[in-house]
Amino acid sequence: MEAVEKSFDLLQLNMTGMRVIFLFSLLLDSPKTVEEINKAYDDNPLIKDKVSYDTIRNDINALRSAGCTIARTTKLNNKYVLSKHPFYFNFELKDVKHLKKVYNKIYTYVPFKELLSLDDFFNTIAEFTYDEKVKEAFLKVSKLTNIDKTLLKDLLTYSKDKKQITILYKSQTGKLKEHNVIAEKVHFRHDKLYFFGIDLKYNKNVFYSVNNICKILSVNIEKDNEKKFKKFKATYKILNKDLNSYILSNNERLLKIEDNNLIIEAETDNDFIMMQNILNFGSQCIVLKPQNFRNQIIEYVKNIRKVYENEQ
Repeated sequence: MEAVEKSFDLLQLNMTGMRVIFLFSLLLDSPKTVEEINKAYDDNPLIKDKVSYDTIRNDINALRSAGCTIARTTKLNNKYVLSKHPFYFNFELKDVKHLKKVYNKIYTYVPFKELLSLDDFFNTIAEFTYDEKVKEAFLKVSKLTNIDKTLLKDLLTYSKDKKQITILYKSQTGKLKEHNVIAEKVHFRHDKLYFFGIDLKYNKNVFYSVNNICKILSVNIEKDNEKKFKKFKATYKILNKDLNSYILSNNERLLKIEDNNLIIEAETDNDFIMMQNILNFGSQCIVLKPQNFRNQIIEYVKNIRKVYENEQ
């Protein structure tokens, strides 16, 4: 997270201004107690400093000074109520560009609960922005812009509980097909959002683009998903690397160092993902085992070479 914090410093964001804008968004949504505001500040990854209740009251007074009518009422458990405001936001495209740069630095580190809150935040800001181009830019900041939020929340819930679900999925050819899956996680991969699980028909790990999941057809409420599935393992050699220039990922284990080459064993839920990771190394990586996986890599590279040879 140190690199993320440095990115904030480089962009020199005005934290007070960011808090006040965020506070306005919170009060537009619904009345809030000072405790609820403080928790929302803590949960917002764009607000990096811990704030006191006095700071929150100063932010409320800043909104009042700008012309907002904010009252604190005992009828609503001492919540602050925004009843009137005089302005729309006057952002420029360059402001959205800076905000998007920060978002792109942090979104893979942020829990989905906060990502959903940020998505609502950007939508609220867009709603109160005059310039149509700026409004459109705000609506495109979030990685969840085109995602069905209800579907996403359900997938997150079922993944947490490892539920067995049946989804209706639209393939790249446009064909609709049902898949019976044990939900495992929702995760970003190469800037796209995927749902990962275990296909019960073939007993193998699979992943689906969330955008192509039409709906969840059924949920098995019984707790019968205790079956363990063997993960895929492979051993490969990273050429001309030492531990100072190579960072092991969570699924990798160093077996030994051999003539300035790293011998690594890796484990994954899906052999396709493993293949993609290895191919990213190019000529710096050689698969040692299992043999059938090594053959798959060789065949894949040969097929690519044939494509280029046929173009000559």
